[in-house]
Amino acid sequence: MAITIDGKNYDETKLDEKCKTSVVQVQNLQARLRNLQAEIDNVKILITYHSKYLTDNLPASALIEPVEDKANSAEDPADVIKAIKKEETTKA
Repeated sequence: MAITIDGKNYDETKLDEKCKTSVVQVQNLQARLRNLQAEIDNVKILITYHSKYLTDNLPASALIEPVEDKANSAEDPADVIKAIKKEETTKA
């Protein structure tokens, strides 16, 4: 039986046991890689399905609105100046 490696044909009967074992290992690993790639494709499909399901079905009542932290929020300097001027005019 001939084995093709790197585009060259080899007579399997003339290979030593270590080379034959390596040929079998490569074949097994290539099959495993194909199976893993198929499994990854299936996982991607499932992630897409469940993500879409969540997007379409999450209830609005479960949404938590972010609360603005006034102490750490950056204010527009123009608004600060307006507030100071307004405060000064009400004191006068």
